[in-house]
Amino acid sequence: MGAALEGYRFLEHTTDAYIEAWAPSLERAFAKAAEAFFDTMLNVAKVESKKEETINVDGHDEMELLYNWLEALLLQFDIQGMAYSEFDPSPIDTAARPLKLEARISGEEYLAEKHGAKTEIKGVTYHLMNIEKTPDRITLHFLLDL
Repeated sequence: MGAALEGYRFLEHTTDAYIEAWAPSLERAFAKAAEAFFDTMLNVAKVESKKEETINVDGHDEMELLYNWLEALLLQFDIQGMAYSEFDPSPIDTAARPLKLEARISGEEYLAEKHGAKTEIKGVTYHLMNIEKTPDRITLHFLLDL
């Protein structure tokens, strides 16, 4: 059986969460990265889409855009107490500067008894961050400080 068209997996790392997310497009890869991000902290499968919000981030390049995207999600969790399970980024104009990402995200208020509690994410880091592109796949690697 061939590799999944899009997805994510946790790679081995001694102290932090090292994640690989992939999809046919940059936008879908960012969505899978967000899903993996929340899966690091809680049981993302139990998060219901009760509330929809829009997140806007920008960056001078794709790596800064990825960093700012994950950082914005961390702030939503830490400050707003929200957990998300659905991520729908709008198309990213990769020729524009700064790059802009607008995404509709859906979820609900985080409840430990419903969503569980895995690992606390302290922050996003540029360490080991990488974006690989082939004609049919975008692969993101990023490290979360736990």
